[in-house]
Amino acid sequence: MNVNYLKVIIAVMAVALFTSISVFAQETANMSRVSGEIGWVDVQQGKLELNIETSEGTKTKAYRITQNETRVTDPKDEIFLNVADLRAGQYITIETVNGQEDNVIPMIIVETIPASEFQQAFGELKAIDVAAGTLTVEEKVRIGQDEISRQSYFVFDPKTIVVMHSPSKQHVELMLKPGDVVKIEYVQKDGKQQARYITLYSPVVTSITTTTTTTILR
Repeated sequence: MNVNYLKVIIAVMAVALFTSISVFAQETANMSRVSGEIGWVDVQQGKLELNIETSEGTKTKAYRITQNETRVTDPKDEIFLNVADLRAGQYITIETVNGQEDNVIPMIIVETIPASEFQQAFGELKAIDVAAGTLTVEEKVRIGQDEISRQSYFVFDPKTIVVMHSPSKQHVELMLKPGDVVKIEYVQKDGKQQARYITLYSPVVTSITTTTTTTILR
């Protein structure tokens, strides 16, 4: 092989490698990471709320996620995950592009800290279809200084769902109606929020401002 030709090839490869390294360094410099605990996540709505510990206390920030655009992995990048695997109580690190924090999150790193299976939602029942096994609950949550309302959607099996009345905790029939104040205990499965337990509260309950929490199984 001609020596000059070989030198040209080496020079081209060196330029390409340098360019790749420069682009990677620039992209990395434009990325930011923030860590915290998932307070609420709804895959169907493509929303996630992260509780972030700061010197001024815990702050909650909302992010957008999608099945196709958000890559979910473990710290060693060895386990294949997706947004349907995210649950309240998990500690995660979110990677965002500087100046594009309102866009869909490109990457989420899930720490290997186990989260509880069950999550809770508390609010006003807006709609229920027993035959279809679906219901909608409106929650009031506080993000920073603002209080907002959001609707969460659940599926359930009418044959196995457990409905209780508070404070007696007695089992009651599945005869709920819009306007009832309820607590939903659910699990994330197949990208859906599957309700397992419903607690019906008396009409005297007036304050339903809440943040979704995690129920620890004992």
